[in-house]
Amino acid sequence: MIRLIAVFTFIMLAVFCGEAYAGGFSFTEHGAAASGKANAFTGEANDPSAIFYNPAGITQLPGTQFMIGTSIVKLDSTFRSSTTGENTKLEDQFPIVPHFFITHRFKQWDERLSVGLGVYTPFGIVIDWPDNWQGRFDTTNARLRVTVYNPTVAYQVTPGLSVAAGIRIADAGAEFEQKFNIGLGESKVRVHDLDAHPIGWNVGLLYHLKEISTSVGLQFRSELQAKFNGDADFTGPSAIFGTNARFHTSIKFPPQLILGVSTKAIPRWTINADIEWEGWRTVGSIPKSFDGAASALNSRGLRLWENSYVFRLGAEYAATERIALRGGFFYDQTPIPDNTFDPTIPNGDLYALTIGAGYKWQATSVDIAYLLGFYEKRAINSSTIVPDNVAGTTTFGSYSTTAQVLVLSVTHRF
Repeated sequence: MIRLIAVFTFIMLAVFCGEAYAGGFSFTEHGAAASGKANAFTGEANDPSAIFYNPAGITQLPGTQFMIGTSIVKLDSTFRSSTTGENTKLEDQFPIVPHFFITHRFKQWDERLSVGLGVYTPFGIVIDWPDNWQGRFDTTNARLRVTVYNPTVAYQVTPGLSVAAGIRIADAGAEFEQKFNIGLGESKVRVHDLDAHPIGWNVGLLYHLKEISTSVGLQFRSELQAKFNGDADFTGPSAIFGTNARFHTSIKFPPQLILGVSTKAIPRWTINADIEWEGWRTVGSIPKSFDGAASALNSRGLRLWENSYVFRLGAEYAATERIALRGGFFYDQTPIPDNTFDPTIPNGDLYALTIGAGYKWQATSVDIAYLLGFYEKRAINSSTIVPDNVAGTTTFGSYSTTAQVLVLSVTHRF
């Protein structure tokens, strides 16, 4: 088993060296045991992925423990034009989103103190529409990856109360393509090598009510303000701007507050519930700014997103001492209002079902989870503000989107 873990670790570290993207904007599948319970894990937080879900939970983990794993995402979206009746499908993508966590609880110095490190991707986009589709003046291709390095310190204040704090150091990269027409015919702009390195923080607490076999968790993550700089390449008649220019944009990734409850009052069962607030109102605009003659393409990128909530319910059944079976459901409100919806992020309110299972040896656990999500249908019509459409045809029509995620995690305890 140790040899298997070593091989798996090598493969996953190789994956970390490449790019990893999520199929939507916010991504929370960073541990298969948690994901099998619809990511309702803030009140339980009893494996190394607690660094993401609730860092105060790492005080529950003796010795040194690490988790490594990955999520494979499949996003399907179909646009049906209300003007031509034609259907256009998002090109198939299978982005891989890895996660890695390691924790250590001090024994000889102060066993109430624990430290840890998490590496995960909480935000990302992979969008690839055909070059000739009706919405090509909005977008044809978009990539966003935000990888967070999250060192954490946790302390068990009393036998029932643990607190934690961490620094979130983000490495963000992005690129996109879109067509435009300013009267000279269709041209394309490709913006690439965008990068930013915002820094934020997070805190958490976990309180155990042992007399009723219940625990309550709370976590807050600060916003991440990313200021991107990169290059833009132009092809087509509008190369009169020059073949390339510098490009700048910015976005504030939202603060998040999560409250969770976990109970084991029923023998062999663990039942969890979370409610999450996401402060997406930080995304008032996503400006596009070109240097030089290309500044004629600059746009404010009005978004006017709204704060939203996620409601999660999950359960685990201990079928045997080694086997755990899991399931859950969550409802995720979209922050994107109807009047600024656009095909770069073709999502709506999300309803998702999850299932999962785990097998535990003495020192090693393997967990797997599967998510199937359905987004409410969204539409672009005459009331929609199209923030990034540069002198092209307005894309009237509706979007139908589904998501699937497969999560695998391996945990080893030393």
